[in-house]
Amino acid sequence: MTCTDRVDAVVLAGDRGPEDPLAVTAQVQGKVLVPIGGKPMLTHVMHSLAALDGLDQVRLVCNPLPAYETAADVGLVYQRVDPAAGPAASLAAAFHDLSDDPNRAVLVLTGDHPLIQADWFQPLIERASAEPDVDLWVGVVDYHEVMHRFPGNRRTRYRFSDRSVCGTNLFLVTSARGRSIAETWQSFEQNRKQPWKIVARIGIGNLLRYLTGRLSLEQAFAALSRQIGVYARPVLLAWPEAAVDVDSPADLALVKTIFAERNRR
Repeated sequence: MTCTDRVDAVVLAGDRGPEDPLAVTAQVQGKVLVPIGGKPMLTHVMHSLAALDGLDQVRLVCNPLPAYETAADVGLVYQRVDPAAGPAASLAAAFHDLSDDPNRAVLVLTGDHPLIQADWFQPLIERASAEPDVDLWVGVVDYHEVMHRFPGNRRTRYRFSDRSVCGTNLFLVTSARGRSIAETWQSFEQNRKQPWKIVARIGIGNLLRYLTGRLSLEQAFAALSRQIGVYARPVLLAWPEAAVDVDSPADLALVKTIFAERNRR
């Protein structure tokens, strides 16, 4: 397993281009170029990544257009990777383009998550350092904390017996075996808004336990790890904002409000 004193990173910013509804409204060439606080979403993401200590290679998956290069230009050295047919295939391409050492730790994040802060990476890195046998760390946040912070906001909810969580689009891959998650993820993509279909991958018995509220978060990850052959663990992050990426006009309005609040502090 890898040491996590140094990490690489992959930023998935291969959006649908000018056909994306948010891009059309903002009159930009892709969703990650939509401005928030006077800067493209992608710029905010790259700034946060640049603030991470111990960062080595960076791969940015994005369209080969000058506007993306301009948005990503924050003084951080990176290599661009062409998008493939979906985020999972793009991640596999980025892994292939990284160094020959498949056991280097790799942060994976998305270009439509402009609220992200460098501090959010640390819990994953710290857990990986403490438990080096884990292949994949998955950032999650408590659903009720998200609802308390953002009443009325719609987030995909995963209900477990001990807590309900939301995803964060933030991952840390720490082994060659962990990188195989890119292939597994391709089968999950079409069901990402239907949690029960994803949970069904852990077997009928565990699915029934999930549907009846008898499956804990850790039990679900343990069962999923056995099913996919990758030792995956959740990391509960303390920031409700980590659950808020930009997929809709409502998300965009919320993120703009949060940025305005930050600027008033």
